[in-house]
Amino acid sequence: MNKEQMKQQTFELIDQLSPNETDDFLLLLEAMKRKNQKISSTYIGALLQAEGQDGDDEFSVTIPNTALIQNSLDIVHGGITATLADSAMGTLAHKLLPAHLAAVTSELKINYTAPGIGSFLTCKAKLIHKGTKTLLMESSIYREDGKLIAYSTATFFIIERKK
Repeated sequence: MNKEQMKQQTFELIDQLSPNETDDFLLLLEAMKRKNQKISSTYIGALLQAEGQDGDDEFSVTIPNTALIQNSLDIVHGGITATLADSAMGTLAHKLLPAHLAAVTSELKINYTAPGIGSFLTCKAKLIHKGTKTLLMESSIYREDGKLIAYSTATFFIIERKK
């Protein structure tokens, strides 16, 4: 498909969108722009509009609760909640390692405790144990009213970073 065909399909789609769908489409466009401009290093981070904050052996990520991340019950999809936990813990893992090393998720467990509602979610990731081959992390995800919606633990395997 060439760019002219893409433009035509995009214009046809825009003409068919409801006002709510137009807002959602704009969120997708903004995500593409953030990734293209290297404001976000990944499409997931760009789509989630993730904002991180460093702490001592901690890392927090806040995302807005938009229609793009909700399930058919109008609450945050459980897979998005798990992705938020994995991303926050993974970012912390990379911050704790020297530049020549990286970390990949080898195990993740999540317990959901309440619906993901409100205007934003905040995930707080912490280091539990740092070994020579693995990192053990935990995270807690809170909604806008401060209620815990999920608790997660994960193991990250330490690998050599590709050169």
